[in-house]
Amino acid sequence: MKQILAFGDSITWGSDPHTGGRHGYGDRWPVALGGGLQDAVVFAEGLRGRTTVHARHSACVEMRGDAVLPMLLHSHAPLDLAVIMLGTNDVYEGHATHLIRDGLERLVEIIRHHPWRLPEAASPKVLLVSPPPMSLCADPDITPEKVAQSEGLAAAIAPLAARLDCGFFDAAQVARASDADGYHLEAADSRALGEALQTPVSGLLTV
Repeated sequence: MKQILAFGDSITWGSDPHTGGRHGYGDRWPVALGGGLQDAVVFAEGLRGRTTVHARHSACVEMRGDAVLPMLLHSHAPLDLAVIMLGTNDVYEGHATHLIRDGLERLVEIIRHHPWRLPEAASPKVLLVSPPPMSLCADPDITPEKVAQSEGLAAAIAPLAARLDCGFFDAAQVARASDADGYHLEAADSRALGEALQTPVSGLLTV
């Protein structure tokens, strides 16, 4: 049985842009991804507000991805693949694109240098997913500049993935944030993202 970690933020958690609650189980993209894979299980680790490596000091829990990733790697070991989709909250908080790219690189470093302490454990493959672009909405904090920055993340993440020999997928191919709140996915788009990821994930698992 192949084991996959889906590491992300509220989009991975399954936030509903209309209610502020959570999508039904089958509408969350990690669940839709797992439903199309044979002999594989997806561990969904989505946290509302999570960033790549940047602190959010007003948050009620630790939001830095680099701070919690080692614990999750140890908890779910052994892993065959880690799917990372982060960056939306970094944009929302005003961090520059090159800092988001560098944060993702740090997450890949953590995965590849983790002390697994299991005889059968090897460093898992990594799939970097550029998150769905934000959309303008009634929230004044989601500015045209932030939307444009989110639309440009794929152009920064794709070369990083190539340089680090990671898989890459641009979520904008199949999904965009709802204009109901500007950064979360409608249920159908969340499912579509999970289904679209089945092909690149299957490819990485069979290499």
